[in-house]
Amino acid sequence: MSSVKSTIRGAAYIAVLALSLQPLLCAQSCPHGNPDIAQLEDQVEHSSEPKVIYRAAAIAQDKLTPALRKLCKPGMAVNSVAGAAQVSLARLGGKEAIEQLEQELNGIRSPFDVGSIDKLAAVGTDRALSILMTFLLAHLSDSSLVVDMGDASEDVRQDIVKDIATRFQVGPLAPNGNFSVALQDWVSWWNQTKGKPIALSISTDLHDPYLQCLARKVEWGFPDAIFDMANSRNPQVLPVLRKLAEFGDHSGRSFNLSTIRGRAEFGLAQMGDPLELNAIKNELNRAGFSGAIEELRLLGGRDAVAALINAFDSPDFLPQYRGFKKTYQKELNRRDQEIQNALIKMVVSPPATKITLYGKKIWKDWWAKNKDTAKFVIPPAVAHE
Repeated sequence: MSSVKSTIRGAAYIAVLALSLQPLLCAQSCPHGNPDIAQLEDQVEHSSEPKVIYRAAAIAQDKLTPALRKLCKPGMAVNSVAGAAQVSLARLGGKEAIEQLEQELNGIRSPFDVGSIDKLAAVGTDRALSILMTFLLAHLSDSSLVVDMGDASEDVRQDIVKDIATRFQVGPLAPNGNFSVALQDWVSWWNQTKGKPIALSISTDLHDPYLQCLARKVEWGFPDAIFDMANSRNPQVLPVLRKLAEFGDHSGRSFNLSTIRGRAEFGLAQMGDPLELNAIKNELNRAGFSGAIEELRLLGGRDAVAALINAFDSPDFLPQYRGFKKTYQKELNRRDQEIQNALIKMVVSPPATKITLYGKKIWKDWWAKNKDTAKFVIPPAVAHE
């Protein structure tokens, strides 16, 4: 009984918490009209959460500058409110803020003092990238920026290239398609690309104010807004999604909804892009089948269900594993069970079957009889950003 009461209290608390957060979440979402600047200013001035600062600045832009100046303090961490205000001002073109960050970077005295690197990477503009790369080139042979701790080391220069690769998603590529960690590769890359627009910029490619706001969210480090761009079904987002699908390293199709590329690829599939839909279906026979199954589950509908059921007994599944019978069978069983688990959530009246090794036959027989009349679960429309 006590556990039941605890569950009820917990549910009640969550409900109250959700209600209390509704005004915050609403104001932090991109508006279809003009943003409520007064409300955003109030949130910024009273928030202890840096992400609130970044979201508000992405939405309101330079209209939020006076409120940000009140909070800004040089030398504070990127995950502090004061640091977030400084980063936001620098991203919005504030000369004083970007100069402060450059001074902080040039004042580094220890490999453990990398707060300015984190902040400049968070700024995410071409000016911030140039400051970081200029510092890197000037200190390529600076041994004071390295601390050898025996089995590991701390190196400011490696922190710089890692932050650039992670936050900007640009840099020299190694033969495997990932960003290189070799400093000389970064020197060569910078000599070829400096002076050109490099940082991600997609908001200027759109005309609708709501879509522009979502694109700014992506630029500011909130990639879930990509899902909302796709959910808009507005054709003008297609070129932007294609641009994002090429963003970052080139180590292969990501099938990872936690990456910018993965979100963009999924968004294209949502909007009916035949190449992306076929790429997902083809992945059902490869090592990334778990990601493809999840993407098809989220897409939902007749075509997605058909693709999953047709994957059962596919002769093209993991041909490289066929010489290893136990490994092949283990992976085949795992994929078949994951497909069944997805299908149960995708159709309104699934066949009465448990998720077993033999369930796939039940699903194939059911589909043969019901594919023209089956009803499908419609994924709920939710705001992500």
